[in-house]
Amino acid sequence: MKRSEAETKARLAKEAGGLLAAVFFAGTALAPAHAQVAAAADTEVKPPTGQSADAPGGSVAQAGAETPATPPAAPATPAAVATGEAPGTAPAGRVQEIVVTATRHEAALSKVPVSVSAFTQESMDEKGIKDFTDVARYTPGVKIDATGTGTNAISIRGISSSGGSGTTGIYIDDTPIQIHSLGFNGDDTLPKTFDLERVEVLRGPQGTLFGAGSEGGTVRYILTQPSLNKSSLYARSEVAFTQGGDPSYEAGVAAGLPLIEGTLGVRGSIWYRRDGGWIDRIDPFTLATVDSKSNWDATYVARLAAKWAVTPDVTLTPSLLYQHRNRNDISVFWPQDRGANGQTVTSDPGSHRFLNADPTARPEPDHYFLPVLKAEADLGSMSLISNTSYYTRDDLSGYDGTLYNLGYYQTLGTRGTTAGANQFDPNLQFANPNYYPLIDQYGLHLPPGIQNYRSPASVINEQRTFTEEIRLQSNDPTARLTWTTGIFYQFTRQVSLEAIYDPMVDSLFQSVFVECPAGAPCDPATGTPATATGSFGLGLFNGYSYYNYNTGHDRQVALFGEASYEVIDRVKLTLGARIAKTAFDFTHFATGTQNGTTTLNSGNKEETPFTPKVGVSFQADPNDLYYFTYAKGFRTGGDNAPIPSLLCPSTFTTLGLPVSANSSSPATYNSDTVKSYEIGAKNRLFGSLRLASSAYYIKWSDIQQNVYLPGCGFQFTTNVGTAAAKGFDLQADWNATESLSFESAIGYTNARYLRDASLVPGGQPIARAGDAVVGDSGVATPPWTVTIGALYEFTAFDLQSYFRLDYQYESKSHFLTAAEDSGVSTTVFDKFAYTPPATTFVTMRAGTKFRGWNVSAFVDNLFDTHPLLPPGGPNSHSDADPTAPAGQGVLIRNYTFRPRTIGLTAIFRM
Repeated sequence: MKRSEAETKARLAKEAGGLLAAVFFAGTALAPAHAQVAAAADTEVKPPTGQSADAPGGSVAQAGAETPATPPAAPATPAAVATGEAPGTAPAGRVQEIVVTATRHEAALSKVPVSVSAFTQESMDEKGIKDFTDVARYTPGVKIDATGTGTNAISIRGISSSGGSGTTGIYIDDTPIQIHSLGFNGDDTLPKTFDLERVEVLRGPQGTLFGAGSEGGTVRYILTQPSLNKSSLYARSEVAFTQGGDPSYEAGVAAGLPLIEGTLGVRGSIWYRRDGGWIDRIDPFTLATVDSKSNWDATYVARLAAKWAVTPDVTLTPSLLYQHRNRNDISVFWPQDRGANGQTVTSDPGSHRFLNADPTARPEPDHYFLPVLKAEADLGSMSLISNTSYYTRDDLSGYDGTLYNLGYYQTLGTRGTTAGANQFDPNLQFANPNYYPLIDQYGLHLPPGIQNYRSPASVINEQRTFTEEIRLQSNDPTARLTWTTGIFYQFTRQVSLEAIYDPMVDSLFQSVFVECPAGAPCDPATGTPATATGSFGLGLFNGYSYYNYNTGHDRQVALFGEASYEVIDRVKLTLGARIAKTAFDFTHFATGTQNGTTTLNSGNKEETPFTPKVGVSFQADPNDLYYFTYAKGFRTGGDNAPIPSLLCPSTFTTLGLPVSANSSSPATYNSDTVKSYEIGAKNRLFGSLRLASSAYYIKWSDIQQNVYLPGCGFQFTTNVGTAAAKGFDLQADWNATESLSFESAIGYTNARYLRDASLVPGGQPIARAGDAVVGDSGVATPPWTVTIGALYEFTAFDLQSYFRLDYQYESKSHFLTAAEDSGVSTTVFDKFAYTPPATTFVTMRAGTKFRGWNVSAFVDNLFDTHPLLPPGGPNSHSDADPTAPAGQGVLIRNYTFRPRTIGLTAIFRM
């Protein structure tokens, strides 16, 4: 076909750029790869097999392009079918067309009217992506609260809240694994990125096809499947050194082969990684090192899968996946700490000196096991697909109960003329005025005889989830009508236990408090020693001062369907809907001193949510797609453990809630919903520039949020507030020359409350109109995220080589959170809260490829940046003492990036 004038100019511009590079590096080992090949052959450079002669910059021809690609003899993956190349053979800078299943049908990424970012295993290897924290850096509009304390809540387009279930759907193949909120908010586990076919990040509500929890979007981990006719081998190893820290290393291998050609194939993998620690844990009183480089993290992953062609049209694919992660300690440090002798020791990030004086270590093991049976039947014009799975997960996390308890206990005793906040024992007085405070901005202060006081707090979450999904869907992607319909069933049993082990509480009280008559301040010398009053006469529960055990059962049954119809040439109308029946029941048992009483209760919640979707797309030509989508998302409601109002009367009154012997916090909370309006475009310009852009407006109603009660340290979940998230995202890939390519991902998110969020009319708001929406970490989504990457390919010493540089930027938020807004309820405002600073993170990698190997050296955090970030949000400190004198501060702890890390990666593919 004759090229257009614009195409000819683009080709000539590209060739001119390549010629300049060739002239500049002529005679050196760094000449562009294509120039050296051309010089050696003294002939015109020809595109590789399967690449369009019109595909500039090494881009492979797209589905629907004018000159189709010639597929290889035996493609290993859907992506290989689309690109016309075997995995691992394309130069690193080539803009490849990835095949995704975001609509449950295989389609080229540029042809899908959904805002999607997709990463193949090869592209993740080239970028050094090891987990979702790295994925988020390359994805516009996505934030993960990987803040050093073990949290990993994902926010897409600013949709993330402090309570309720997760707002992002997380899938391993066709199995959802996100956790339901139950008691203390649990975190979702996130698979590691080894032996994956790809990771897909779908932005915007995906409630129609992916169900509850996919409000902001959905993250899908697509595993590599066994092949019936081709053997393959993938291995990866790495060693790295962090400045001021311990070394990190990994090794993994995955292999697949057909046992019976065309009938039975298997694939297995095993992988291990250890990230070395770089923070020293020290004793908060003696300042002696307790555990050097304590925050190391180790993960094991193993998988076995088989594919059996029972008949030419029916296949069965059973698989087993296991992941175990053991985090030895959290990655927070104290910017300043003081020992009992008044000596001050300061962390010095610039010298790679990071000190954590938290009195209680925080090991956090987390493992899951996922057996799956997938059955597929080709019925000619349609396919029947069944996915059956049983997901089990056991996770142990927690917080520093010692810091929490000391911050709470110091409010209980009177000192001088200042009354404490003790509703259990009003006669309590500090035995020595100098014993107050027990904790402040300088650290911990305890008498010598009780400096060994420790009170670990643990949070245990267990998931047992059975999932069955059966889909019937059309087979012909070129048909005028394509459709998917199915039924979904899920049953989850979940256990949550939050407990503070406090066997030394009576000894602590005997050491720091005395009893004074009638609750009046008195001379400590005339007081009576506080004998065994730490449990306030209520008694500990097997040594626990706080024990909260919850069991929940979550049932979902849903019918769903989505169809796209080409109403006129190049214009498609998409209609989708999902109707679900959800039921959640809850049993709660609480006891221990800090609970004030023993409670046992149960409850249930049933709902019938409906999530529609309407979309229109216009394929203007093979290179340009435009679309509009309206979609709705939801997450299920649930139950609360009751908090008697008489435990926190002042806080209940402030919030406008009734206070009486029979009143308590709300027993249940409902589903919340998002309604999204999005316009988008996917374009290919000048042959070498590929763009994907979208703009959106999301209204979020009846937001599930945690309401904290500082008067007694409890919290409950309820529906409160309406917010809107608006913004845009842009991804661009540009092959500037045959050897030089660029990519960028830019996102802007503005997620704020539309009006004051109060529990009842007249009650003080927990957020005001204009405040930023925050997640469980308390940190707002940064308005701007920018990632820019450059890749230069060349031939060095007759080897295909490359150099890659990536720059990532997150802006400082320009909007106050509720914690920073002095006009909100006193239950939320925190005078010590601060806005995290803007951050930059730069990575560099250089490597060479030969005979199936890809060996590269890299530097992460090239400029060794170490911004002081709040590890758990603005409230990431010991609780402020409401009775504290003016000027007394709180203990601040920080989190920052891993210091500069230099390493070597070796990858082999066959």
